[in-house]
Amino acid sequence: MLDVAVRELALGRVVIVISLVGRPGRRLLCVQLSDNAASALENLFGRPPDATSSYISILHQHTNTSRRERERSSTMGETKFGELISDLVKVSTFVYGFRDLRAVVKKNKQGTIKKRSTGCCSSEEYKVEYVTPAHIITQKGGQDDDKNQYLKYDITLPAIKQFLEENRKWLKLEDGAWKFDESRTEKKDPFPLENELDVLMEENLRIIDYDDEFTEGDGGLVYGVTVNLTHKWVTVVFRGSVGKTDFLTDRDFNLDYDSFFKTEGNISGGKPGTHAGFTKYLVDEKMGDQDGRKCLDRILACVNNEFETNKDVAGRDFNLYVTGHSLGGGLANLFAFRVAQLKAMNHESVKFLPNKVTALTFAAPVAGNHDYNKEFQSLEKKGILRHIRVANEGDVVPTNEIPLPFSLALAGNSHEYTQNGVNLHLFPDKELAVDYRNTKPFNSQFFYLNPMKSAETHFVAEYIRRVELPANKNSSCYQKTVEEIYAHAGSLC
Repeated sequence: MLDVAVRELALGRVVIVISLVGRPGRRLLCVQLSDNAASALENLFGRPPDATSSYISILHQHTNTSRRERERSSTMGETKFGELISDLVKVSTFVYGFRDLRAVVKKNKQGTIKKRSTGCCSSEEYKVEYVTPAHIITQKGGQDDDKNQYLKYDITLPAIKQFLEENRKWLKLEDGAWKFDESRTEKKDPFPLENELDVLMEENLRIIDYDDEFTEGDGGLVYGVTVNLTHKWVTVVFRGSVGKTDFLTDRDFNLDYDSFFKTEGNISGGKPGTHAGFTKYLVDEKMGDQDGRKCLDRILACVNNEFETNKDVAGRDFNLYVTGHSLGGGLANLFAFRVAQLKAMNHESVKFLPNKVTALTFAAPVAGNHDYNKEFQSLEKKGILRHIRVANEGDVVPTNEIPLPFSLALAGNSHEYTQNGVNLHLFPDKELAVDYRNTKPFNSQFFYLNPMKSAETHFVAEYIRRVELPANKNSSCYQKTVEEIYAHAGSLC
């Protein structure tokens, strides 16, 4: 018999482990990961690439266009896709590291008295004294609570950068992860995130909400709501998988037939069902919510409120986008569908949202069955739902028809699933391909002779590298709008 284990590491890294039961030394594809997955991976393959460093290197290599040049390249009306994809892949990546930074600051609270060993028989006490921690921990303060948001006031990117600059001695990076620095070593060189923020700040981006409450290192639903004043769009971004809790969610391929269709009905005449794991993340009650609402309803209320009351947004023709990488992409698919579904019903909860929602996802898994896709297509044909699904050649996460022995790690049947929207298929060294849906089976994407290559193809850094390939940046696709890409793919015929 075969023993199968699947783990998804920080920044969406996936490792599949197959060994003979009772003989863990006979590894057929990879090591069996311990709780310290990164160390186990390092022991067999050498240190994996630092995803944060790789991301920053790629980001700066391909972000040489000035803001003025970017604005000149825009035309009146809908944004060109090249600009959209470049920005949203960065936003999708940002949510990973920002949650971990906040977790370090929240765990090692301001004013805490700590003790540090300074030798075999000596120690010292010191007090944690951050400079302006409210720059990133904004759910505290004198402002009244907004029941639709976790944060009490917006977070700006310059504020995050200032916090990092002023508090380097309290922080350090280990294998790309934020840690508290007990040595309190002064650091002159900026952290990679500071360089990342320099790029993102060109977009006049504000973080309206960022909910990482009740999440641990093993995962949990983390999302952000951002407003881009330069391009006039509001974005909901979901974080991808980082640990055991998320892995258990990813593997649940059972179908949920009720959460989106029990009272809403359907047009397919069949049984539309959605990925039970992803759906549960969205429809579970939001812990701490004053009204006991579902997570999805809480997010909807936050976004709807921005379009109704935010003076920078209301009545100014802002667009609504939903994005995420890996698990975050699956959640984005379902969230965008729900928004469009409620729009078609003229539901009060989406009254102030624009008449079209666009999901732009990266490495998104399949999120529903064939009848769900029929419901999805009905909303596409009405013009109120769009989904551009970006997938790397060689990435198995967006596939269906997962075969034995890999399917032993799953609950449910991936053969019942299919993809939605227009697929932009990215190759490692040539121009992308555009097709409608384009669901690929697992066997067509998995590198059986080199499993680590399959894992690396799923990394965020590899998505950014391919998104920014000159062959893609110069392609006709990047010059089109989302509507033009849909027309090109023949999706509405």
